[in-house]
Amino acid sequence: MRQTYSLVFLDIDGTLLDSGHNISPNTKGLLNRLERRGVPVILCSARYPGGVEFVVRQAELHSPIVCYGGALILDENRSILSDTGLEIQTAVRFKRFVDERFPALITSTYLYNVWLVDDAGNPVIQREADVIQCQPLSGSLETASQAMDHVHKLLCIGAPGEVLRLQREAAALFPEVELLSSGATYLEILPRGVSKCAAMQALQAHYRLGRESSVACGDHFVDLEMLRYAGLGIAMGN
Repeated sequence: MRQTYSLVFLDIDGTLLDSGHNISPNTKGLLNRLERRGVPVILCSARYPGGVEFVVRQAELHSPIVCYGGALILDENRSILSDTGLEIQTAVRFKRFVDERFPALITSTYLYNVWLVDDAGNPVIQREADVIQCQPLSGSLETASQAMDHVHKLLCIGAPGEVLRLQREAAALFPEVELLSSGATYLEILPRGVSKCAAMQALQAHYRLGRESSVACGDHFVDLEMLRYAGLGIAMGN
């Protein structure tokens, strides 16, 4: 018997978007046909909500979205389904560790639609802003922490060797976080237990569907667990 699927989970960068950060007309048409047939097409990304929504508008989709690698899940009406934060004390301690041990890396902080950076004028930050369609705010995490009780993620950007060394060293020192590679120059720091796979499971429960009913597409290590869990996992050949 031919297998049919009822849910589609798509990574954005390197998967749904091409090298110019656009969606091809053919892909957009296919996704729209799926939604018209009642198959939710769920964008599942490390991006902040506004950055995911920017792509949603391009694709003309109407399904839930997964932000920050699963730390924040919003339904089709953009009400919160799940909100999992990294304790602010842990975030401050981790950033201090990176600043001291890996000064060449750039660490920034995300909470809902706020992107906090040390220097919004840094060329690396400006390039990232162009890709994810978010305006960074310059400020100190330690100062901002007085008005926060959690953040959704930290992001470290830098040379691949330094990013890999940080991932290895921090694993033993910060067991309360997930250290996920979303690209050779990116390391995502998320609350323990947060993943795209866990977000898939939450949304399968939301729709009362089993794992065998889902298709997932992704292109990097951060997507691997999701691809293995799905009824059909598709690794992009990028």
